[in-house]
This record gives sequence, structure tokens and C-alpha cells, in this order.
Amino acid sequence: MTQLIDIHTHHNTENADAIISVEPASFDAIPGKYYSVGIHPWNSLNITSADLDTLQKVCRHTQVVAIGETGVDLLRGASKEKQIDLLAQHIKLSETLHKPLILHVVKSTDTILSLYKQYKPTQKWIIHGYRGNEKTALQLIEKGIELSFGEKFNPQAVISTPLDQLWIESDESTTPIETIYNNIATVKNIDSHILKNSIYNRAQKLFFSAY
Repeated sequence: MTQLIDIHTHHNTENADAIISVEPASFDAIPGKYYSVGIHPWNSLNITSADLDTLQKVCRHTQVVAIGETGVDLLRGASKEKQIDLLAQHIKLSETLHKPLILHVVKSTDTILSLYKQYKPTQKWIIHGYRGNEKTALQLIEKGIELSFGEKFNPQAVISTPLDQLWIESDESTTPIETIYNNIATVKNIDSHILKNSIYNRAQKLFFSAY
């Protein structure tokens, strides 16, 4: 049976194919588990050079398969300018280490699109927990930014997201990841096994190819 990939969770899950998102200072790798590491924009107010040094060090760990979550949240955290500066550190790290970037984006889609154009990244950018509308989803997808959906989502955005640019996550939800898969498969009107296989096969190449 195909494993259910969960590309973004804050739970120390038993799912062996989940990617656990943690802050650099909280990173404590458990053998056999995978992680994404980044400084959340909510925690961007008092970042020190030591915090950035820890980020650089931790992200090089072999069990860290993605950078983030990081991003720009205009409702919380430091100023927009400081959040962009912090995000730039993560972008450069993503490119240097050849690891995908997991993004937290709130009221800042235009900023993310502008940064994507500026940096022309070679690594995948994935907006986690996407709840936006179809129009914005299509703007992001057209530029090459991929979308991850969780427990709550806009059905039309899910329908319009191509299967090869769509991911699934649990984030902070306690809803079983299989339920989220089934709900999204229903909305897209496809067999859940097609969805599971698509994400599994792409995840092996994007996140787990070194294992």
C-alpha cells in the first residue's frame, strides 16, 4: 500500500513519511524521521545573528529535507521589510542546499510572486496550507509555485490546481491525513489512489531522493 505523504505537520507523528516542521532551536532529530526547518514569520521580531547561524547549521542535517516554514505574514510578526530580509536568508539556503522551500503566506501573495521573479529559484517553492481563492491559485501555479492543501481549503482552488503541482498536509490539524486525502480526492473527482500515488512518487524525487 502506498504510504500517505504528509509534507507539513507540526505533530511528532508516527507517519514515517511525514515531514515535521520545526524551528531551528527546537530541532532534535529522531532517527528515521524527516524534517523541514525554518524561522516562522511569527517569530521574526527578535532574530539574532546566532539564530541565523543555527538555521544555517541545522538545515544541513541529512534528515532535514526542506527549508521552512518561512515566509511573509502581514498580520503578525516583524515589519514586512524584516520578514522579507529573513525570507531571503531562507531562499539562499534553499538554493545552496538544493532543498525545497515551504512557505507561510498571509496577505502577501504579490510579495511572494515578486520575490520569485527576483530570485528565479531552481528549487521548488510550496505554499503550505493554501486557503486562497481560485484566481490567486492560478496566478501562483502559472509562475511555478506549488500549493499544499490541508483540512480547510477552497474547493475551486483545489479543482484548478494540476495534480502535479498539488500537495497534502495536516499542519496543526488532528484530522487523520487519510481523511484529508479522501476529501481532496472527492473534490477533484479522482480516485484517492491516483492522488496518493501522484504525491508519493513526486515526494520520493523531491524530498527523499537521497535516502
